[in-house]
Parts: sequence; structure tokens; C-alpha cells
Amino acid sequence: MQESVCCGIAEFIAVLANPYRVRILCVLFDGEASVGEIARAVNLPPAHVSSHLRVLYDRGYVDRRREWKQVFYSLREPRIESFLTMAASFTSTGESSAGESSPQ
Repeated sequence: MQESVCCGIAEFIAVLANPYRVRILCVLFDGEASVGEIARAVNLPPAHVSSHLRVLYDRGYVDRRREWKQVFYSLREPRIESFLTMAASFTSTGESSAGESSPQ
């Protein structure tokens, strides 16, 4: 595997190394959601959720659209759901669905 590919994989995994970012992505498995909806789902203040969403958006993992004063986010790359579901199978909890797992 080429070094550039390995570096890209490492960056992808590094972004997902934060359990709150994984939880945010899992919320988006069900479709588009506002910052407030995501914040309630992951039990974080909206400002913290916005910071995590900025990282995910800057890396191209999520899309956003503005409607008046609200910002809505959705998965840009649907393969992320498959990746997280597969990754969940490697956890010690044995969860089969990434959306059902909670960060430790």
C-alpha cells in the first residue's frame, strides 16, 4: 500500500478516534439533523457539537445546509456507516451496530 494511502487512512481513523464524533456520525445514520437535535442525542452542549461537526465537515465526512438560522448536517459519505458498523464488531462489547454502542 502506498504511503499516501496509509497516511490518508491514519488521518481518517484519527478523526474518528474521538467517541463524540463517532456518536455524532451515528446520529446522522438516520438522516439529516440540526445541531440542536444532534446535541440532544449525544448529550453535549451545542457549542461542543458544532466544534466536532466543523472537524467532520472540514474533512469531508458530513455536508451542511443552512435554513434561516439553523444549520443541518448529513453524512456526505454513506460508506462511513458501513465502516463504523464493521469497526463495532471489533470492540470488546461485541455490538453489531455502531449506532447501538456508547463510548467508554
